[in-house]
Amino acid sequence: MIKKAIEIKKDIQADDSVLLDWFDMQKPNLSAITQEGKEFIVKAKYTHLHEDDILVCEDGYKIKVSKSEDNIYTLTFNDHITFARIAYEIGNRHQPICIEDYKITILEDISTTDIINSCKENSSVTVKKGKVLFKPNGNAHHTH
Repeated sequence: MIKKAIEIKKDIQADDSVLLDWFDMQKPNLSAITQEGKEFIVKAKYTHLHEDDILVCEDGYKIKVSKSEDNIYTLTFNDHITFARIAYEIGNRHQPICIEDYKITILEDISTTDIINSCKENSSVTVKKGKVLFKPNGNAHHTH
């Protein structure tokens, strides 16, 4: 039986947990499976989920939200022009981004595959693939 989460709370005891990646935590209509194998959907009003949110289901079952590591690409640049151009291209795809000094971290996503491939061919860019807890700058991936 599919559980329906109807409310989101904080700081209460949970019966179960679910591990979600960054994209899943942004979904307005989420369905997932908990660590205990319970299938659920979220039918509560929210903009996105946060680490340690507790999803309270109709039957009182409580599911703690935990953040999983995400597949990411880290792009490190040797020059400011290439850095700015790539940041601009990623921004035009409306993708979440973490910008640091001459370094950009983005989530692995089909919409940026061409950008990653062009960076791999560019000698002024170092591309590394990894798995980390992704934390974008600002209000990334907002709605209009």
